[in-house]
Amino acid sequence: MTEAGFDHHVAIAWGKDMGTISAWDLVCIDAIERFGLPGKNYITDMSADRMVWSFRDPKDALIFKLKWSEVAC
Repeated sequence: MTEAGFDHHVAIAWGKDMGTISAWDLVCIDAIERFGLPGKNYITDMSADRMVWSFRDPKDALIFKLKWSEVAC
């Protein structure tokens, strides 16, 4: 992902801890409640093995990483 301005990345891998739709719902709902809809403060990208949130503000990325880092595989 190379969108200008979104330089602070947090990746969460698909896996055992994140293997349900409910688990991903919690992550996505939390991101929307804290940072708004994608586009202004962050953007997302998905691949076969993970989902990446890219933030404009490094503090937002840190908050998100601290909240969800325990689920990274």
